[in-house]
Amino acid sequence: MYNLPLLKNSGLFENIDIQFGGFMAALSEIDDGAVPLAAAITSRSTRNGDVCIELAAYAGLKMTGAADKPGSVTCPPLKQWRETLLQSKIVGEAGEYRPMILDGRNRLYLYRFWEYEKKLADFLLEPTAPPLPDINAATVKAGLERLFPEREPGETDWRKIAAIVAMLKRVCIISGGPGTGKTFAVARILAFLLEQHADNRLKILLAAPTGKAASRLTESICAAKATLTCANGIKAAIPDTGQTIHRMLKSTRNASRFRYHAENKLPADVVVVDEASMVDLPLMSKLVQALSAGTRLLLLGDRDQLASVEAGSVMGDICGDRQTNAFSTDFRRQIKALANIDLSAVKGVPVEESGFQDRRIHFSKSYRFDAMSGIPELSRLVNSGRAGDVVNLLKNGSYADIKWFAPDPDKQRSRLVEDKIVRHYGELSREKDPAGALAVMNRFKILCVLNHGPYGVRSVNRRAIEILGKTHGAGYRHIGEDPVWYHGRPVLIRKNDYRLELYNGDMGIAMRDPHDGNKLAVFFTGNDNVIRRFPPFRLPMHETAYAITIHKSQGSEFDDVLLMLPEKDTPILTRELVYTGITRARRNLSILCSKSAISSAVSRQIARTSGLRDKIEGLQRNSKSDY
Repeated sequence: MYNLPLLKNSGLFENIDIQFGGFMAALSEIDDGAVPLAAAITSRSTRNGDVCIELAAYAGLKMTGAADKPGSVTCPPLKQWRETLLQSKIVGEAGEYRPMILDGRNRLYLYRFWEYEKKLADFLLEPTAPPLPDINAATVKAGLERLFPEREPGETDWRKIAAIVAMLKRVCIISGGPGTGKTFAVARILAFLLEQHADNRLKILLAAPTGKAASRLTESICAAKATLTCANGIKAAIPDTGQTIHRMLKSTRNASRFRYHAENKLPADVVVVDEASMVDLPLMSKLVQALSAGTRLLLLGDRDQLASVEAGSVMGDICGDRQTNAFSTDFRRQIKALANIDLSAVKGVPVEESGFQDRRIHFSKSYRFDAMSGIPELSRLVNSGRAGDVVNLLKNGSYADIKWFAPDPDKQRSRLVEDKIVRHYGELSREKDPAGALAVMNRFKILCVLNHGPYGVRSVNRRAIEILGKTHGAGYRHIGEDPVWYHGRPVLIRKNDYRLELYNGDMGIAMRDPHDGNKLAVFFTGNDNVIRRFPPFRLPMHETAYAITIHKSQGSEFDDVLLMLPEKDTPILTRELVYTGITRARRNLSILCSKSAISSAVSRQIARTSGLRDKIEGLQRNSKSDY
């Protein structure tokens, strides 16, 4: 019997997991400790980002907690465990309405996560696309040639193929690393879709998971629109403003609910979601449930980036592990007829007949970095898990845009951090123009893995304030009456405020305003690069932002990045985290870490448990027990 004290004494679970296990045991009406144990493991795993647990991975396993917790629990054999759970009143099979669901492949879900996953899979597997007018092959070819002019002779233009996917399929998934032209292509795809409608009218919505990502999407789409070779009416029909997904769906006072949902559909013909890798399973499922049968969905993202903070790894599950594009025979024929691209002649593009792969396109060529840049090569090695090659690249110093600094007894780390802070942030205390200060702030950023510890955000920010206070007069000794605010303080918003249109991840700068009696105000860049001004007391939850976590940097890019990894290994230090930090840099990257730290990180990959990948690949499409 796995009673609650035994679970608690094991040190394996937080109190919320134990309480949930006890609650499920009470509802189950059977006296078997296998029930609270399964419920506690599922609760813990969901909190850690998994959508479900695989019973087979735990069956027969002896689980031990921390060294100071002498207790342990041994999980039952798989067959016995499954039978016990299904005998209880709290676990049902797929399709039943019970607090927990156990599918045919022994995946155990909390019901709401099973439902989120099923409804998302149903949407993704929908075979039909919204109706279009009769397709005129000649008109389509002409539009593709005009909107997607040839870049290099003989090079396959995956943007054209993505446009055909967006036209013929309800869902188009475009994945690719930084600088591969995803948003550039989407602006042209939207123009292409508009041209296929006689009245050139489609209601298009642009969205992203965070305010910062929505702002960058806005900037990218506006820049791409200026280069479009199409009628002005088409350009005007492409929106200039992105918004957060929460704002698009209209958040209610109940943060988990939206005004637009399955019974009240979002009025849109096309929805574009950028930075889709940051979107968790519940939010993505709620989004697709709010789309009508006539709405197309374009998902853009980097599948190799960090997964969402909350449960799920939707973009990773949708894109799978394949690094190349693949298409069915029928879709290849359509591409040949509409774009005059013969994929049978393109090396490394296999035929796959299951159908779902026809909805996804991977952009691999980066247009941001030149041939001499080491940043794309380093990110590729990290993605491939080649820890030894990553260390060799850093040690060799063969790329001018990458500098590696290992710990040494002479405190080189401290000097490097101090030099970077003075060189890049020292200008903030002297800058008088908000636009200039924001530009300075966005050129450089220190990225950390953790909030706490000697190389964490809080320590680095405190150090930055001390250094700048000594060298440039911007510090706690010089800020007058308020011990927090001072001229030149960079600020990161931590909580959405829809009324002020300030969002989690937005970065601003505090400055004295000569137009308002030299009072301190905080300035942010709004849509269309308009500078917005706020009194400090009006801001939602925020923090100082000389250094920010890699998680908070998602959706942002900087000319120069200083990436700091902790000395001690930690489970949060993963391949995806390092890749995300590296790819925030546009021009120069400095990395402060030991060889062992980066080797451990590159060798550790995030593995979140879910059934979404199986469902969308069609492995369980006809299985009632799993679906």
